Amino acid sequence: MRDGTKTKERIKKAALRLFVEQGVAETSIREIAKAAKVSQGAMYNHYTSKDELAWDLFSTHFSEFGLELRRIAPANPDLPTKFRAMIRYVFERFDADWVLVSYVFLARHQFLGRITRRQGNPYSAFHNVIAEAMRRGEIPRQDVEVATSLVVGGIIQMIDTAILAKRYDYPLRRFRKQGLEALSEPVADACVHLLMA
Repeated sequence: MRDGTKTKERIKKAALRLFVEQGVAETSIREIAKAAKVSQGAMYNHYTSKDELAWDLFSTHFSEFGLELRRIAPANPDLPTKFRAMIRYVFERFDADWVLVSYVFLARHQFLGRITRRQGNPYSAFHNVIAEAMRRGEIPRQDVEVATSLVVGGIIQMIDTAILAKRYDYPLRRFRKQGLEALSEPVADACVHLLMA
């Protein structure tokens, strides 16, 4: 890696950690530069503002999640196995890099309005899988937006709970001991059951 690439990666890593610990609004460029061990001038060589850095981190990884979920879904034959694989991917990513996933989930309200159709979108990946399952007769016909919102909402709530478990202990010990990935299959099965009602 060239020095500029290494510097940019250090900036991103430091910003992710600080944004999750303190919040985007509460984190200054000076704090990011100090944590990344770079000058403020070096920060501005890579990003014109803290907002640009925060958006880059969110949009890159949000899109990555959506594209990977879209890739995973067709490799599985039916709705239960699609959900298991998709949810396992999301939960494994959380367990592998909880700071990154926490940032994407915590920043979603700030940046979702800026996502374009060309970018990967986790919601759209689940929406497409649910709509296909309805067309195949795997699940009853229902409002696909409501169904997708219920499924994605349940997944988001599990991640939000796991984020809390990383910060606190009681009453979330199970998440700290097992990791979120261990719950991917029961969560996927619950999502399928929800859509069958």
